[in-house]
Amino acid sequence: MKTNKQNITIICVGLAGCLLTSLASSTAVMLFKGWELQGGVSELFYRMCIGYPSACLVVISIFPYLVPRLTKFLEKKLN
Repeated sequence: MKTNKQNITIICVGLAGCLLTSLASSTAVMLFKGWELQGGVSELFYRMCIGYPSACLVVISIFPYLVPRLTKFLEKKLN
């Protein structure tokens, strides 16, 4: 697999998306169930320490293979 600037950009955007999604989902669940009952900021930090690295692992392991294939597939469909 060859690495180029576009692949690196896609992975970086994916990692930023993971951060925002992990933060939004953890915060939403905690607010829905009661912020203080869930443990507050310390529980949010704990959830982010587990959720964000897990999401990053998926991006780093799957995106380099998935994105080029999806790009080729979509180029065929659009042309």
